[in-house]
Amino acid sequence: MSAQDGATSVSVVAAVIIAVGRLTAEGIRVTRRRRIAYLCLTVPHDDLPDVEAAFARHDTDVEIVKLADADQINWSGIDLLSLRMLRYFHLEPDLIPRIDALCARVRANAPGGLPVVNPPGLVARGLDKFDYLPRLAEAGVPVVPTEWVSRGTPVTLHAILERTGWRRAVVKPTLSARGWNAFRVTRAETPTDDPDPTADHPHFTLPDASDAVAGSNAERRFAELTAMTTVSVQPFVDEITTRGETSFVFIGGRYSHAIAKSVAENGWIAHESFGGVNKRLEATPAHIAWAEELHSLLCSWFEQLRYARIDTLPAPDGSLQLLECELVAPRLFLREGGALDRYARSMLGVAATA
Repeated sequence: MSAQDGATSVSVVAAVIIAVGRLTAEGIRVTRRRRIAYLCLTVPHDDLPDVEAAFARHDTDVEIVKLADADQINWSGIDLLSLRMLRYFHLEPDLIPRIDALCARVRANAPGGLPVVNPPGLVARGLDKFDYLPRLAEAGVPVVPTEWVSRGTPVTLHAILERTGWRRAVVKPTLSARGWNAFRVTRAETPTDDPDPTADHPHFTLPDASDAVAGSNAERRFAELTAMTTVSVQPFVDEITTRGETSFVFIGGRYSHAIAKSVAENGWIAHESFGGVNKRLEATPAHIAWAEELHSLLCSWFEQLRYARIDTLPAPDGSLQLLECELVAPRLFLREGGALDRYARSMLGVAATA
């Protein structure tokens, strides 16, 4: 071996020692960078670069694993599997059995088992609003008033609005995201032409007279939705246009921050993809306490929640009404809330206890 080859070998050995361990009085203690895997369906949340940077500051690598490719992954080197990037879950009809089967395999094949956050059982119990919102309402949580229409139920939208007395309402699938297939409806004595019935979130009018509703766009869309999925019908809350939604974010089982989500001018969906704006909000102590109490109830039902988002609408008297709970794949507004490192530390704490 030449002197140059010897120097190269020493350099390689030194690099390996730096990468996997450090020299101590007791010798070399082998260490390695931790690896966090995020399961996704198509594309992850937009905050992925921020999340990667936060974990990198804690000597941790982030890997994106598509569910379709999960069987090809060597899970033995993964320290934690997160379901938080399961975006567009509502478009996967067989998601629950696929997630259950995958989690069973990785826990069986990973040494000592592999922690999964949030608990995979939430995919079956905490994604569809019909599975948890009625139960929360029965427990006394102030939920936005809701009429639930199971798939295939022979009922008209006109009949529901006639019974409830709501002049304006929002209709949406109970398993959805980003306002998928949601629409507004307003009852009118003299219906007007719908401005754009093919829009992402159209606003339909519905005739007051029962003999004039059959051919309306609102009834047609309602019939299409109820034929394929369970649907919720809720009164339109005026405050959404002026005060927007408030989201309470929990990380590591504790309240982290609140976000005010506004809607675009002339809009009604509180999402940045449709012109909304998200800003950090200094929530009142009373509102934080309300959210904490609800979060504690959710944890008593669904095991320990390592992250969660509780979405609310304001009531006319200034109190809060629950809109939904995002417990599996929420956007957590980590950058807006200044919580990226808090989030990374919490996830690494789960990995360290495995």
